[in-house]
Amino acid sequence: MADTHDTVTPAANRHGKAAKAVRWTGIFVLGGAIIAIAVVLVAATLARYGVIDKLAGFAPFYMALNPARALTVIGIIGLVFAFYRRSGEVPRLFVGTLLAGGLTLAIYLLLVIPGGKAPPIHDVTTDLNDPPQFSTLDVDEVSTGPITQEEWRAYHEEAYGDIEPVIIDKPPQEVLANARALAEARGWDIASADPEAGVLEATAYAGYIRFMDDVVVEVTPVADGSTRVDMRSVSRVGVSDLGYNAARVREFLADLRVAE
Repeated sequence: MADTHDTVTPAANRHGKAAKAVRWTGIFVLGGAIIAIAVVLVAATLARYGVIDKLAGFAPFYMALNPARALTVIGIIGLVFAFYRRSGEVPRLFVGTLLAGGLTLAIYLLLVIPGGKAPPIHDVTTDLNDPPQFSTLDVDEVSTGPITQEEWRAYHEEAYGDIEPVIIDKPPQEVLANARALAEARGWDIASADPEAGVLEATAYAGYIRFMDDVVVEVTPVADGSTRVDMRSVSRVGVSDLGYNAARVREFLADLRVAE
């Protein structure tokens, strides 16, 4: 007679294979999520401190979207199966799915959704007919990237029609001094500030990677003693700026209006 202790039943064999599959799924999801997050953070940090190019540091972030989504889906399926089998892999699958889902959510909130709302331009100004010009910083008269100036103008008018010059009831030199104080408080690097010309140029920073955006503020006296303020914010790299420049112009001018 065969020794019954050495006999593996089909049910036991299936159970063993299922347990092994759940275990490897947990390892795959958790390991994959940790690796993806580590690559994104390391690349972004290297780009932040200038060790690698800004776009090179940003690339892993948007390239991680599909892997992160896949890991999240696999993790959810694995969790359902692990709960059903009452497997000890539930904690590992839960953590891995949570990390993968968190990375997916971050990419959607910081990139996909803003990218879908913002036009494919990175030069924002209060005056499309006569944009403020840079004299100290090396910036084109209009920075349109791969699109034509006509297309840039159309995108700008449609998306940022609310961005326009503001009138402040103060003399130009006082307004320019307030603009400089606001720029310094925001951590911008002041390139030049010329009270006689009524122009301030600075470099601002966007996001964790600290993409560099050049800013010019122009003050012009009005006949009644007030001041007209124009502003322009331009990204040094990229096509779409995810709305950073428009937000910067809106927020800065709103603060400048109430500055003491």
